Amino acid sequence: MQLTRRVVVTNHGNHDIEWLKDLKSFGITKDNIYIYERSGNGVEPYQHLGKVFESPNVGNNIYDYGRYIVENYDNLADINILIKGNIPWRTYTNKKRFKYALTANWFVPINNDPIGTGQEDFYHPWSSRFYVNDLSHIQDTGRFMTTNQEFEDNGIFLKYFKNIKEFLEDLFIINKIPEYLSFCPGGNVVVPKNNILKYSKNFYKKMMNYTDYTTDPMEAHYYERILSLMWQGCLLENG
Repeated sequence: MQLTRRVVVTNHGNHDIEWLKDLKSFGITKDNIYIYERSGNGVEPYQHLGKVFESPNVGNNIYDYGRYIVENYDNLADINILIKGNIPWRTYTNKKRFKYALTANWFVPINNDPIGTGQEDFYHPWSSRFYVNDLSHIQDTGRFMTTNQEFEDNGIFLKYFKNIKEFLEDLFIINKIPEYLSFCPGGNVVVPKNNILKYSKNFYKKMMNYTDYTTDPMEAHYYERILSLMWQGCLLENG
């Protein structure tokens, strides 16, 4: 199969996104860069970088992913690179992994897999595998806060679910919750169209609806932690 279209979906919230111009060297022009602008600065300052859409400052990048998929469901690109606009400045991945992801034609978690070292690293890798403790919350095996109490101590709360078990059972027909979940820090992934289309448009409307009530809802963190399961697994949609 010949791939015809690759797009980058990202967001802006008061950080430098001029680095998006560098994607041209990977064959990704501004016509194939979707920027969800949530800083309040308007679209004009960033139109030289891509197609810019004003977005409410809710749901972190997960809301924007859901919106992009819902609005483009019938015309998705072959390869969709979903990344946070601050990815070069945060501790999500390393340069070598990121460059690899930009040219991949398959699902890639843009995480900390140690394929780059030394000067090529954005940062020093840590664990990105999570244990689902008692089926009620995710317990970190690395260095991220992940228990419900840790989130609440940082002002991040759930609105629609008591725990990740309820969350997973709402989205999928699932008899047994996996013991471990592979985790993509920041929710940065490369996902082919066919992986996305395993689920209905309504499935992705849920992604927006469950995260649109505050800037940083815990439901967005739950989605962040299940993207690999969702798009790599063989789960059936619930409903």
